[in-house]
Amino acid sequence: MLESGVIAAEPLIRVENLTKHFPVTRGLLIARTTGQVKAVDGISFTIRRQETLGLVGESGCGKTTTSRLLLRLERPTAGRVLLDGQDVHALTGADLSKYHTRVQAVFQDPWSSLNPRLRVRDTIAEALVVNRRVSKAGRLERVEEVLHQVGLPLAAASRYPHEFSGGQRQRIALASALASDPELIVLDEPVSALDVSIRAQIMNLLVDLQKQYGVSYLLIAHHLATTRYMAHEVGVMYLGKIVEHAKTEELFKNPLHPYTKALFSAALPGHPDIVREEIILSGEVPSPINPPSGCHFHPRCPFAMAQCAEVDPVDKDIAPGHRVACHLY
Repeated sequence: MLESGVIAAEPLIRVENLTKHFPVTRGLLIARTTGQVKAVDGISFTIRRQETLGLVGESGCGKTTTSRLLLRLERPTAGRVLLDGQDVHALTGADLSKYHTRVQAVFQDPWSSLNPRLRVRDTIAEALVVNRRVSKAGRLERVEEVLHQVGLPLAAASRYPHEFSGGQRQRIALASALASDPELIVLDEPVSALDVSIRAQIMNLLVDLQKQYGVSYLLIAHHLATTRYMAHEVGVMYLGKIVEHAKTEELFKNPLHPYTKALFSAALPGHPDIVREEIILSGEVPSPINPPSGCHFHPRCPFAMAQCAEVDPVDKDIAPGHRVACHLY
């Protein structure tokens, strides 16, 4: 796990009971709502300055929807996202423009996230043009700075995205995110689309940039090794809820929730001689349209008790900074 820098008393981001339900409709001419997809179902967490929070879980657990809520690409059904105490979904005008400079994103596929018609310099400078009043000379100077920060030559500024490899395109996407000097970057599977040989380079670059410039990250990932290397804290999501949250090394050494244990057992070990208990879950992941009552995980849990089907477990502090939502504790 990474060593954190100076930790401020107040977190940069505070998420409180964040909920996002998508309506399910039927009918072409007269659409009627027949249910709701409970993509994010009342989660809370904080992101400290100069630190990384990782969110892990199976596909469809709500990780990406959470990141879209932080980026204001979706509006919450309930709950709040606070940046320095301000509700980000209530921002307008100049405050909203300032938010877009403070919070940026790097997405999974560097090819689809870059405009193929724009030269690299125009892509990187776009955030400065939209959200800040910066002169043309100032924009070019900033483009040169961020290209140097991500390890690309200045000549790259005049080229188009198709002239670069996947790893280089992800560096361009990162340079574009860094251009407005943000305080938080949302990393949505930033290395999963890259060749294995390139992943370590991008991960090291992200870690180095955090140490040098004090940026915070929300890391959305399904690759546990990436999360363990980059994150200071990790939240484990299942069907829209965070079932366990702890410091990274504490979580990997002492997973408590049955789902966390199963998730870790399914990952490849770091060395072929390592022997681990294999946990095979029964059944399939339930539909988020009609999640199980009580604990969402109880139909697949080998330790389920009668109350698990009836009572939704609340977060409990098992150790300092280690919370778990499970009736076993």
